[in-house]
Amino acid sequence: MPRRFACIFLSRWALMALLLIAPCLAFAETQITGTVTDPVSHLPVAGAAVTAEGGYARAVTDEAGRFTLRSDGTVTRIIVTRVGYQRLAVAVGDASQPLAIELQPAPLPQPPTEVTGRALASPDLDLSRTTAVLQPRDLNRASGLDLESSINTLPGVIMRSRTPYGGAHVQIRGYYPNFSHNFNGFGYQAFLEDIPVTDATGSTILDDVDFATLGRVEVVKGPNSSRFGAPIAGVVDFHTLRPAPGLSVSQQGVGGSDGLFRTNTTLADGGEHSQIVVNYGHQTYDSFRPSSRSKKDYAQFTGDFEAGPRQKLSAYFSYNNSFEQLAGEIDSSDFYARQAIDNPAYAAQRSRVSIESSRVGFTHDVRFDDRFDLRSTLFGTAQTMQQPFAHGFSNTNRFSLGARSALGVNAKIANTPLDGAVGAFVQRTNATVNGFFIPANRPSDQENYGLNTFAFTEWNAHLPKDVVLTAGVNVNVYEFGIRNMLRNNLISDSTKTLRRRFDPQFSPRGALLKRFGDELSLYGSISRGFTPPSLSSFINSDNTVNEDLRPEKVLQFEGGAKGLLLEGRLTYDVAWFDLEITDKLVSQRIGLVNTTTNVGKQRNRGIEASLSHLLYTSADGPIRNVRPWLSYTFTDARYLSFKSDNNDNASTVDFSGKRVARIPRNVYNLGLDAESKGGGYLFASLQHVDEIFVTFGNTNRLKAYNLLAAKLGCRRRLGPFDLDVSAGGDNLLGDTYYKFAFVGPDYLRLVQPKDGGSGDGYILPGPYDATLFGGARLSWNF
Repeated sequence: MPRRFACIFLSRWALMALLLIAPCLAFAETQITGTVTDPVSHLPVAGAAVTAEGGYARAVTDEAGRFTLRSDGTVTRIIVTRVGYQRLAVAVGDASQPLAIELQPAPLPQPPTEVTGRALASPDLDLSRTTAVLQPRDLNRASGLDLESSINTLPGVIMRSRTPYGGAHVQIRGYYPNFSHNFNGFGYQAFLEDIPVTDATGSTILDDVDFATLGRVEVVKGPNSSRFGAPIAGVVDFHTLRPAPGLSVSQQGVGGSDGLFRTNTTLADGGEHSQIVVNYGHQTYDSFRPSSRSKKDYAQFTGDFEAGPRQKLSAYFSYNNSFEQLAGEIDSSDFYARQAIDNPAYAAQRSRVSIESSRVGFTHDVRFDDRFDLRSTLFGTAQTMQQPFAHGFSNTNRFSLGARSALGVNAKIANTPLDGAVGAFVQRTNATVNGFFIPANRPSDQENYGLNTFAFTEWNAHLPKDVVLTAGVNVNVYEFGIRNMLRNNLISDSTKTLRRRFDPQFSPRGALLKRFGDELSLYGSISRGFTPPSLSSFINSDNTVNEDLRPEKVLQFEGGAKGLLLEGRLTYDVAWFDLEITDKLVSQRIGLVNTTTNVGKQRNRGIEASLSHLLYTSADGPIRNVRPWLSYTFTDARYLSFKSDNNDNASTVDFSGKRVARIPRNVYNLGLDAESKGGGYLFASLQHVDEIFVTFGNTNRLKAYNLLAAKLGCRRRLGPFDLDVSAGGDNLLGDTYYKFAFVGPDYLRLVQPKDGGSGDGYILPGPYDATLFGGARLSWNF
């Protein structure tokens, strides 16, 4: 049987087994159903814990915010909890009537890291893993136009970018590639409304994701995501805002330093049986550096429609046009002299990244009964990217199609509640690449593809004494195809396609969680994961193909504790992680050919912690609440066995025992949030990032920096209008910091020739001075 069909057969056998045992499942006598929603974003609250007061019966809301709680006894009251929300007790009258529960957001941000749960077929989070969650108020801590100011407050997560509004990628628990994949994302999976942003070639491009329209971002840290393919770094899951009840039209405008200007025009209809949001956004930015302008246009449609009492159809469509000039890298001498200059080599080529793309996805949710539901998504993405750079150009066309389906089960076996899912995912990406590399006088003309297929199953057993046992496995198959139209700069036999299919990768995980009421939860887990080389890393600089590459693999141990103290006013979360990554990929040069090889082993260990205290609260006073908070990450990342190449000759350099480049040892955020009775609010934070090494041998480094940010605003209701006015600033201390830093084995390969090197520089600076912004949103509610 061909390997690429193995996952499909596995999922079919699992489905048949579930259907066969279904008649034997015993269910509780008392059954309570309902839906939990967020009254601010109007999104369903997934992953909320619903517990019978005084008993062990417990349920977890699914992607649509629905839950079914079963108990052998009578239930008169339930407790609903979710990170970022206030604890809610709900009286149960007639258990036959579904409950509609609005879970109020906590007055100010809770610590974002949470061990949370998601039941049934939801393609999201489950119990006993560390998950970071950003809610609408977190996403609007600053201007709301970029994600860095919000996501970089999460422990263990750092977002870097090539330009102020482009080339972003997310680094989770210190994982990033050592080979020539410096831009875009690698090693994690990103999803937007169930549509993969990461394509089947292994590339994650975020330039065409409109962060200003997001309502929730969830980050699964490490290979804890059997339902997403178990990538080494984890998963970033984006969800857009849903409308408030009724029809509304809103207009937003944001302006700021260096020519920043953004408008959003939104039409929303939150009906009883449907929810629709249509948004158009236009954004321009002149930048603090020459040759670094930005222009973006976003059009987006999101719709959720009830197709019956047990069915829902969801649709998502977006058109995106992104233009980002590339000013290029500079050296440390110019950086610390605070020179707002561009790189002459990039300026001469008018370097830029132009992306035009469309995304479409259709999701069907059907709830057969209170035991089974099925969630299926069909998706497609088309993207055209043109990129002139310092030493040539590259034009790429990508077209991706795929599907994901998951069957959820909520059952009870031998008086043990059990919930889980079994499903499969497939995505194929076709990519045509045309380009030219000037130094080697080398054109390229390729027609390539990537195919990713995986099947998964994951189960939670809710044992007595508030103990939850989780077990899951993912079986993943990758295949790449490379069709070179040119070889040695001459027309090649274009009828031949070289295919590289990896062996199936099995990624199991297991976890155990113990709850001691709301005050304390303890958990531990062990999981395996992997990340295949990107398709581009298979192609050497002479257009030959490297067939010997293997996936990078990881084994992760994790443990943690979280809970509430001082009657819920103090929340805390602490996690410990240990990742050992083998078969690390690194770029090397053999003669005149640049290639990639597996040469190393790396270990990332660390601690992530968050603390939030509702210091003051008053229902009648002028100040409603004041909440200081802290997030902290310590990372000890070292090369266990790592060399500059696998030649093992006199020129091979051994970096074993050195600290991993580009990973700060300590990162912390201190914040203070407050809210007044009249609708005023304040967000303030100070971020510290330790120094980093930029060479594998730890010979050169970039200094630590501190970023102070603040935002002051006011929300008021004026008749049929809602008005939100705000102003703030980033880098208010005017510190010298970088947005991105190149790393490599040799410092001289990074710096420019004028400083004695052979590269183009290695630092992409952030604005040297404070940047200010202000804006307003006016909504008319019909």
